[in-house]
Amino acid sequence: MIVLLVIMALSPIATRAQVELSNSIDMGFPVLLNKYNQNTYYKQISTGLRFGLSYKPNATQFYPTVDFAFGRTRLPLTQFEKNVAFLNCNYLDVMAKGNFVANVFQDNTLFLSLGIGVEKLKQKGPGVSGPSAGSMKIYEDSSTNVTKYFPAIGIGLEYVYGESVGRNIYLSVGVNLRYTILFDEENTYYLSVVDAQSKDLNLKGALVGGIFTPDFHITLHYMPGQEVFFWKKKD
Repeated sequence: MIVLLVIMALSPIATRAQVELSNSIDMGFPVLLNKYNQNTYYKQISTGLRFGLSYKPNATQFYPTVDFAFGRTRLPLTQFEKNVAFLNCNYLDVMAKGNFVANVFQDNTLFLSLGIGVEKLKQKGPGVSGPSAGSMKIYEDSSTNVTKYFPAIGIGLEYVYGESVGRNIYLSVGVNLRYTILFDEENTYYLSVVDAQSKDLNLKGALVGGIFTPDFHITLHYMPGQEVFFWKKKD
C-alpha cells in the first residue's frame, strides 16, 4: 500500500481516491492434510467475521486491501478407529491483498484478490467426533513446541451485480481459499481418551502440514463518499 501511494504521489496524472470499509460473515471448511490424518472430512466447519480497509483510486483496475478476520474453527489431530480427535481453536488472520478489477457480463464487476499474511491459532481444548463421540472423554496430557503464529497466503473472487457498481454502499458475494503453512516437527499433542467401554487410549497427533480453508462470504462495502487524496496534474 505504501508503494502504491508513493507511485501516485509522483504520478503526473491527477489522482483521486477514497477509503472503502467492508464487513463480511465467513463460512469455511478447513481441511488439514498431514501424515496423521487420511480422512479429510469429519464434519468440521469454521465461522468468523472479516473486516477490510481498502484504498481505491477512482476508475482503477487495481487497489490494495488489508483484511482482519477472526472466528472459531476445529482441526483434526489424529484418527483412531472410526473417530477423529480434534483441537478447538480461535483464529485471528491479518492479510494484505492486491485486488484486480475486471468488468464481466456487461456492467457487472469481478474482483480477483491475491494476498499474504499471518494467522494466529489459539487452542481451546480437544474434542472427539465420530461414532459414540458423545460418550467419550478426551484430555490433553501434554504438548510439544506449540507455535501460535503461521504464515498464510490467499486467493479470492468477489462478484458485484451491475446495479450496485459505483455506489457508496453495495453488497458482494465471493469465495476465498486460504492456505496456512504449519511447521513440521512442531505442535505435537499427546492425548488420553476414555471410550464408551471405559477403555483408555493414548494418542499422539500434530498440527503440521497445511490447512486449506475454502470459504463463502457475503460482504457489505461502504465508501464514505469523500475523496481523501488529490494530486494535481504536474505542469
